[in-house]
Amino acid sequence: MENSVMEMEQLIAMLAPLIALEREAENCQNIEEYHAFRRRIEDVNQVALEGLRQFIEDRPSWGIADMQSAYYFLSKHSALVNSKTDQGVLTSLVNKAWRWQRGWMS
Repeated sequence: MENSVMEMEQLIAMLAPLIALEREAENCQNIEEYHAFRRRIEDVNQVALEGLRQFIEDRPSWGIADMQSAYYFLSKHSALVNSKTDQGVLTSLVNKAWRWQRGWMS
């Protein structure tokens, strides 16, 4: 994986706000509240998905092994993953953004 620390830090900075917002979903009291919450953060969610897609598109030489390494790095970063819920959010985002790109399968 040919990436610089700065590139990964930019990716982390883009994902961190959504991960933090998703933690608030645990406070929703019912399904209506949850759906309202999802609508409220949809723009942040789209920015994260588009950023993840662009990150891979900007690296045409990357293959599945590079993508797996990047995912592993992100999944171990303390700014993103502090709980199983955070891990689930990150995994869901990456799978949705990278699905079918260069062999990535969720």
